[in-house]
Amino acid sequence: MKKRMLAAAIALAAVVGTIMLEAGLPGGGKRYIQHQMAGAAAQPAETAVTPTELSKTAYDPNAVDLDKLITHLPLLEIDTRGEEVPGQPYYPSEAQDHTEYTLAENGESTIVADLRVRDRELNGLADDPTLESAIRIRVRGNSSRWFDKKSYAIRTVEQDGVTEDRLPLLGMEAGKDWALHGPFLDKSLMRNYLGMNLAGQMMDYAPDVRYCEVVVNGEYQGLYLLMETVSRGEGRVDIRGIQEEKGVTGYVVQFDTDTTPSVEPLHNFSNYAHILKEGAHILAEYPGTYNITDKLKRYIERDVSAMEKALYSYDYNSLEFGYTTFMDVGEFIDYMLILEVMEIHDAGNLSTYYYRDPGGLVKPVVWDFNNGSGNYSLIAEDDYSIRKFVTVQAPWFLMLIKDQAYVDGVIAEYRQLRHTLLSDEYIERFIEETIEYLGPAVERNFAVWGYSFDIANLDNHNKLFPDERNPSSYEEAVAQYRDALLERLSWLDEHIDVLNQYSHESAVKKYNP
Repeated sequence: MKKRMLAAAIALAAVVGTIMLEAGLPGGGKRYIQHQMAGAAAQPAETAVTPTELSKTAYDPNAVDLDKLITHLPLLEIDTRGEEVPGQPYYPSEAQDHTEYTLAENGESTIVADLRVRDRELNGLADDPTLESAIRIRVRGNSSRWFDKKSYAIRTVEQDGVTEDRLPLLGMEAGKDWALHGPFLDKSLMRNYLGMNLAGQMMDYAPDVRYCEVVVNGEYQGLYLLMETVSRGEGRVDIRGIQEEKGVTGYVVQFDTDTTPSVEPLHNFSNYAHILKEGAHILAEYPGTYNITDKLKRYIERDVSAMEKALYSYDYNSLEFGYTTFMDVGEFIDYMLILEVMEIHDAGNLSTYYYRDPGGLVKPVVWDFNNGSGNYSLIAEDDYSIRKFVTVQAPWFLMLIKDQAYVDGVIAEYRQLRHTLLSDEYIERFIEETIEYLGPAVERNFAVWGYSFDIANLDNHNKLFPDERNPSSYEEAVAQYRDALLERLSWLDEHIDVLNQYSHESAVKKYNP
């Protein structure tokens, strides 16, 4: 309700001038945060790490003795039935001018595998599974596909390997599509965990997440984060499905490169106005390639284009025709703040999701904090190095911040959140409690991946630039992450009001009436 009041205030400000805005309180209801709510399960004294087998220069699965492995985290075991997981990146030519991805033996982009979940107070491979399912699996990600530690896209299916099967994994809402994120470049192991949980307390929806440990084909793979994907469903993106008779549908669109075969590029205002980053597209994540029809595709293209035309028009902030008639302003304010606090450099261009219900407002969803908070190889003198804000030149946000009422809302919300979810005390406590909760799982993870603390063992795909930015220990990685967050918040405390320069009226103010 408060966010709807805020949106109305912003729309009204376009008509009556300056208005005092009441910032929205953190929303989204009660969120299950694993380290706070999982209970005080005793962590086993036996870490199962074999010191003589520690991975010195490359991954060595023998560094963790699976016969001794007992973990307080959920344990996921995957058997690929003797096949290699497809989706591995490779260069098809010596020129290395583009990337292609491996396919299964039958030419498909996924294979059928078996998933066994053990989710009790303590878990070992000798225990009976608490859940078993067939899955379809592939390597997922963009640049992260090159990492030594792979992340996976998983779809739960019935034993025929085809029929989708919605399951409630690790206590999360039932769903069929999941991301199994293996933090590698993020050696703090917590960027996605903290980011998703913060966003989940600020916004209407953010993907739920659970830490777990993973074994693939009898080899220990380390600490992972099982994540809900941005997909339609109860407890996920709450939109209506396809209404064939009306030719309309709720939809989820993704701004990204087209590396995922299940999505369909759209042709709308952003394309022909060249708003997006080079190589990026707007993709129809839902209904998706296999369910979308030409009629529905045109509906989504027209609907997104209508919103974009309102946003990029000369009367973009008018009460009758402006962006507030299309966009959930309160959600965009909180989304922008999350992107700025976490320094998400792909903001608005890549790994960016929006959704809309027929007759409803466009809302954003967060995704992928892995490269945030300094975990990103920057090009000297790029836009960020000059402006220090990640969203001000991003699609859509470039226009939102031209509206003084919107900027007032962003600043007011930030000032309020600095006393609660974005306070130094909350951030520091969250990090320390997460470290304590993970316990011996961190040691096991770096028993097999610890070689990555020595950059001499890494190729250019697996490290940050310049070399001195790569941490040499887990403790250093956590300190880097904590310091990056706190320094960013301190910088925003001092500079958040600079956003006013983008909304200040002037004779040469681009786009404004």
